[in-house]
Amino acid sequence: MTDAGGAVPSGAAPLFHLALSDEWAAARDAGVYDRSTVGRSLAEEGFIHCSFAEQVRGTADRYYRGRDDVVLLRIAPARLGSEVRVEPVPGGDRFPHVYGPIPLDAVERAEPLRVGSDGRLVLPADLPR
Repeated sequence: MTDAGGAVPSGAAPLFHLALSDEWAAARDAGVYDRSTVGRSLAEEGFIHCSFAEQVRGTADRYYRGRDDVVLLRIAPARLGSEVRVEPVPGGDRFPHVYGPIPLDAVERAEPLRVGSDGRLVLPADLPR
């Protein structure tokens, strides 16, 4: 990953994206994923919002709480074929943004998430809670 241009290191940590299940199903049919975030496409936003492992919980709580139609995509940055920029967002955090569609072979795992009794998405055990 880079802050501006350049190649993604082959050993880079995975990126994560919370997708809606119907949009992920459409991507499997189309061969690429091109949704940016809830209600926005790559074409509308200019990039696909992603998170590092330690950012997934905050993103899930902020934008997906209570939703029972969410799939967590684990993405291999080296397989993207598109630029990844780590950029600041309002509030000061820096998130990875993918500047192109995500090919299906870059998605290492697509895991449907369930909603816990508190309304929070239940994340895989290998992610920070």
